[in-house]
Amino acid sequence: MQDERELKRQRRKQSNGESARRSRLRKQAECEELAQRVEILTEENSTLRSEVTRIRSEYEQLLSQNASLKERLGETPKGQEDSRTGKNDQHSGNDNQQAVETELVQSGH
Repeated sequence: MQDERELKRQRRKQSNGESARRSRLRKQAECEELAQRVEILTEENSTLRSEVTRIRSEYEQLLSQNASLKERLGETPKGQEDSRTGKNDQHSGNDNQQAVETELVQSGH
């Protein structure tokens, strides 16, 4: 009877030890997986930050270009004489706009 109890205790002890070992392995694997995920997300974050910086720079450049083009469009008010033709042309604003649009297409924007 005493031997049976001792045998059960030994089996339980062994079973608990194996269970604890499996639990430690699972936790270690989970920790490694989380470390890999941190590395991937850190790299992705860096890439996205670079992209945001690039897009901001492009945005600022386009704002400046837009302001410049708007200023050029406003240089020849409608109804004033067109210096190229000497005519009083109501469509000179449209000509300016077409020139600006052509410039945009040629510059790739």
